[in-house]
Amino acid sequence: MLSQRLPRDANPNAWSRLLLQRRAAGASLIDLTEANPTRVGLSGAGEAELRTLSSAEAAHYEPDARGALAAREAIAGYYRERGHAIDVHDLVLTSGTSEAYAHLFRLLADPGEAVLVPSPSYPLFEPLAALEGVRLRPYRVAWDGGWHLDLGSLEGAIQGGARAMIVVQPHHPTGACLTSEEIAEAEQLCERHGAALVSDEVFGDFRWPMGALPSSRPSAGERGLPSLLGGRTVPTFVLSGLSKVCGLPQLKLSWIAVAGPEAARAEALRGLEWIADLFLSVGTPVQVALPGLLAGRHVWQSRVRDRIAANLARLREAVARRPRLDLKAGSGGWVAVLRVPPHRAEEDWALELLRRDVVVHPGHFYDLEGEAHLVVSLIVEPAHFDAGLERIESLADEA
Repeated sequence: MLSQRLPRDANPNAWSRLLLQRRAAGASLIDLTEANPTRVGLSGAGEAELRTLSSAEAAHYEPDARGALAAREAIAGYYRERGHAIDVHDLVLTSGTSEAYAHLFRLLADPGEAVLVPSPSYPLFEPLAALEGVRLRPYRVAWDGGWHLDLGSLEGAIQGGARAMIVVQPHHPTGACLTSEEIAEAEQLCERHGAALVSDEVFGDFRWPMGALPSSRPSAGERGLPSLLGGRTVPTFVLSGLSKVCGLPQLKLSWIAVAGPEAARAEALRGLEWIADLFLSVGTPVQVALPGLLAGRHVWQSRVRDRIAANLARLREAVARRPRLDLKAGSGGWVAVLRVPPHRAEEDWALELLRRDVVVHPGHFYDLEGEAHLVVSLIVEPAHFDAGLERIESLADEA
């Protein structure tokens, strides 16, 4: 009796079953998949931030489909600090990035039409697209000593027709960012085929220390990580929000910044405003608090960067000790891809580590191809990170 858009197979896979069993047995797990800052001592909700939510202004309800003007002005200021200009009228607030994707699928594609997504990729795209009746078609982000856009794969994927191309930068899980040349090539293809660009930049404030970057992809001259904001030739939608910018996933406020040719941008904004007006999902208190929350982000982001740098240093030391391990380094983000020896299958690596009370994601969760990979969070508390790495190294020695 339920919609065909809902998943039919609710059975957990072997990794999920074993994780449930270990938790039920009361195991003290070292979770190297934890990416929730509120659970690793990195919550952005301090006393000052919480006080911003108690403003008397929040008692008044004056809905604006695009979001309160003062909130949008604060977001425009955030981008100015990062070196990007955006008009307040080109911003639409949403309740989380997942809702932003849902709005854009509704805006850009009719049921059955296709959207291009990177592979490897975050597994959330598939259920979001299914729920909106949109098909996904992958293009490759490939490794050749550094991560890069596989242009041939993108050209093949877009030939069959696509309403949009999703870019994630820094990409999750690889940490890759497109070069200016890759951005230009992707934009030209989208223009030729009538497709929009959607750029998920939630990790855009978290560049990795230069020592972690592959030398084949220099970025020292850039201010911050790259963004698709600016004078684009196709309709372009840039996503971000409080979850990663301020470490406040519980406050559920994100945004869509719209760029591109004036007429197409105006048409897209009219459509987004109509969709957002049906839901009015973003709460007044968080909109009122947003200027203060964004203004206070710098100290929190500095703590996160320090954590990432410390864990990357630990990871590089482990790779130096165990040459059979390899860090496939990107440019930024909160997770890292670790290549492990192929003497056991990727799934077996994850299962055996779980039996030893270490939680990691096998690479196939993200459609990482070839070899054997584990994906680990870089914001885990350092003591836990060290303990988990020690067991990964020990398992590597058993080959």
